[in-house]
Amino acid sequence: MKLNSADFENGGELPKEFTCQGEGISPSLSWSEIPEGTKSLTLSLTDPDAPGGNFIHWQIINIPLTVTSINQGETVGEELANSAGSPGYYPPCPPSGKHRYIFTLYALNTDKIDQLKDMDFDSSIKPYIIEKSELLGYYQK
Repeated sequence: MKLNSADFENGGELPKEFTCQGEGISPSLSWSEIPEGTKSLTLSLTDPDAPGGNFIHWQIINIPLTVTSINQGETVGEELANSAGSPGYYPPCPPSGKHRYIFTLYALNTDKIDQLKDMDFDSSIKPYIIEKSELLGYYQK
């Protein structure tokens, strides 16, 4: 399974427009080579370098298999609350230093994840994961 963005390269810098110093919109993402047996997709964006631990910037469940991309600022599936407490994309805004921002696409063997506790995303999807793919971006103010 492959996860890509037309807006930045894997391991490259996130452009400012996708951060708190820019428009704060989500970047475009696309995926391919979804494994056999996949019934739905989920997506997350985390910052493992946040001062308080793993900061969740974006969580989406129940992305249909008919969807193969997300345009800038677009929403698909069901967006859950981020670590700031609101649903949707929360733009990267590291308080200091260069942080890693990890977009992770998960292929699941279930049609739908029922509403879950937002901060229990990982353990809720874990039993259904067939495969995952990551895309890494860096940002420093």
